[in-house]
Amino acid sequence: MFKTAAILALASCALLGAGCARQKTPTVNNSMTHIMQPQAQTIWDISSRAFNANGDGLDPTLIKPAEWVKLAKAGRQMRDRGLLLANEPHVQVVSVGETIMGETSSHGGERGEWDAASPHQVQAYIDANPKLFAERARVVAKAGQDLLDAAHRHDAKGVYAVSSNLDEVCDGCHEKFWGTDEPPPFKAAEKSGGKWIKAS
Repeated sequence: MFKTAAILALASCALLGAGCARQKTPTVNNSMTHIMQPQAQTIWDISSRAFNANGDGLDPTLIKPAEWVKLAKAGRQMRDRGLLLANEPHVQVVSVGETIMGETSSHGGERGEWDAASPHQVQAYIDANPKLFAERARVVAKAGQDLLDAAHRHDAKGVYAVSSNLDEVCDGCHEKFWGTDEPPPFKAAEKSGGKWIKAS
């Protein structure tokens, strides 16, 4: 009987092909564009509609039942993808045909502080410090877990804690491996010593 079961299992793998092999970890770009960015937007959208009258926290009565479910889903997806990237021995930034944000404005050679990064440059940053990349991915995963826990408890304070700090969590990885999303300083402000200048 066990022999028959083994034969059936092998036959199933042969029919399914790659389905029995280890699934390939999604690229960093895929993770950002399909999981992190859309789920972060979901978190911020729900939070922005649920601010209390003072604007210093969230009112749980303003979060609809369906939105608690969306928050839980967002937290779970961010946690799972963050852990997947953290545990991947060799993370790939892009696959064939993928384009990262800013790629068309990037250039080869040494990248300046405000320059857009190419996939090759991002890959080089990650390959040079995979331990740090894994640490930052786990920070994202923890934020996802915290959100998932808060959503299950219908804990508005917990949701606010994640939502209000999420930009810093994301930038903690972006700044190291992709580039800051902060705009460069205005030249006019530099010349004026940072003071406001009157437009002519």
